[in-house]
Amino acid sequence: MSFLSMSKFIHLVLVVLAFSSISDAVKCAPDGPLLPRPTTLHSSPKIAIAKESIKRLLDKATSGQLIVPWTVPNISFSVAFTALNSPSPSTPLFEYHHLATTNINGTKHVDGDSQYLIGSISKAVSDLLLLKSGLNVNDPITKYLPELKGKNLPIEWDQITLKSLGDHLSGMPGYYGFPEIYYLIPYFQALGFPELPVTEWPPCNVIGLNTGCSRKQLLDGFKKSHGMSAVNLRASYSSYSFTLISYALQVATGKNYSQLLHDELLIPLSMKNTGPSPGNDSKAVIPVTDNSWGADYGDSVPGGGLYSSTNDLTTLLNSLLNPHPTILPRSQILQWLKPTSFTTSLQTAVGLPWEIYRSQNLTPAHAHTIDIYTKAGAAYGYEGIIGLIEQYGVGFTVLTAGAKGQEAQSAVMETMLATLMPIVEEVTRDEAKSYAGQYTGAEGHMSTTVDNGPGLRLTSLTRNGSDIISALHLLFDSQGVSLGRLSDELRLYPTDISHEVSPTPKRDTENRGNVLIEEDWRLQYDIQDEEIKSDLPRIVEKEGLCFGWITGDAIFYAGEAVDRFVFVKEKGSGKVVGARVPALRLNLTLSS
Repeated sequence: MSFLSMSKFIHLVLVVLAFSSISDAVKCAPDGPLLPRPTTLHSSPKIAIAKESIKRLLDKATSGQLIVPWTVPNISFSVAFTALNSPSPSTPLFEYHHLATTNINGTKHVDGDSQYLIGSISKAVSDLLLLKSGLNVNDPITKYLPELKGKNLPIEWDQITLKSLGDHLSGMPGYYGFPEIYYLIPYFQALGFPELPVTEWPPCNVIGLNTGCSRKQLLDGFKKSHGMSAVNLRASYSSYSFTLISYALQVATGKNYSQLLHDELLIPLSMKNTGPSPGNDSKAVIPVTDNSWGADYGDSVPGGGLYSSTNDLTTLLNSLLNPHPTILPRSQILQWLKPTSFTTSLQTAVGLPWEIYRSQNLTPAHAHTIDIYTKAGAAYGYEGIIGLIEQYGVGFTVLTAGAKGQEAQSAVMETMLATLMPIVEEVTRDEAKSYAGQYTGAEGHMSTTVDNGPGLRLTSLTRNGSDIISALHLLFDSQGVSLGRLSDELRLYPTDISHEVSPTPKRDTENRGNVLIEEDWRLQYDIQDEEIKSDLPRIVEKEGLCFGWITGDAIFYAGEAVDRFVFVKEKGSGKVVGARVPALRLNLTLSS
């Protein structure tokens, strides 16, 4: 469901064609931020104009002045976009709320604290609890649930790990009992399905036949169930895999899911409008159409039974973009924001439990690959999605209430991202211009600029009159093991590595003792395809392959990587004041 809604938004070309939209001279920019993530979005005049544009569009959409793909009177929604350096963790960069005119029950005023059912967004919360628990995610589930052990079972439970449960690679069934609805049986039989005794149906979780499953009934049922695929073969969506994760966490910690959620996330992050359903009716957005607000999801909560608000989900996203000290360290968050399997689409992948989309046109004026990590969710009468674009330090939330809310969710999300992301790219480039200019020193000179390509372009580098850029091309071509042809353009990219240094005369001739920050950047040895004449068959797609990530540290001089560059900033102001080129032993001052 979420893959379909996002595919409407991200109209992508094949990878082999996508590279043609990027600067011809840059074939393979690195993954992640191409320039430092922007920190001034909250104060940017350009962003303010974009926000007002979105508001006008949504005002027109909800007042019937525009054609929209949802039933306006029946759909309520809340939307939020968050960015680094927000005034508070729960304060979004942009938000918009709309209450359907037909709503009768629940809140009479929708805002950032209004509660919605969030469906499978709960899975991302559950995976975060798993990561935060410190358990070895490669442990087999049978370590914690020995009830699943047995000989000749349809599913090899001892091969299923906590991680494979969390990233949809377990192959286990998605459901047990539900979504079977017993009063629909005559309809199935009229279509040709056989008449069967009631004992053929699961003993629990069948709507209209029996009650919800106990822990024992569920585990007994899964021991008899057949998997959707072999373990780790392919991603197969399962909600009950998160129930098993919660059982394992309870065995390991002695706390049930609600207690863990409260102690590990809700209290540290001050998330006051999030929890297992049912929520607070007086704060709830309850649609006039049929819905499941107020339902008790029991042991299904970890896979789809939480309620939340845009303010709380903004807080959660901010804790990942700007790591909260009690949640996860940044290195673990970055590991979490990686794919673990792929679909047959070149633009979609699956993570823990992310639905990942690779866009080439989210910032059309500067087209490049942008990874969007999302988790969508649905409950009866509700649709929602959260997303992270770590490359820019931004995230978003869209929550809807009302029948067929996915149409509204998709359209509102598209409007927000299509309007804001090109401006986020502009602000990112504007901020990066502080790194551009002329760097001079007693023995050398360096010039950098922000142009239409990715990263920071290195336009000149000399030492004692020698042209180092030309030297780099000669050195690259002369390697004993051929690495390919080095691009004519050389570009620098941030590595997210920095450290504080005390000023010394060697490093600091202008800053009079100010504490300095040194940021490591890397020159990307971008390999260009060479024309090969051959009558033998060729793989056309090979021209679009990316090998630049292999070439880091390819050339050293006296223990220093030639591709390492260091920018020097004042700690307090963030002002760029100089640069170092360690392999050349150059210490330079920014003069313009």
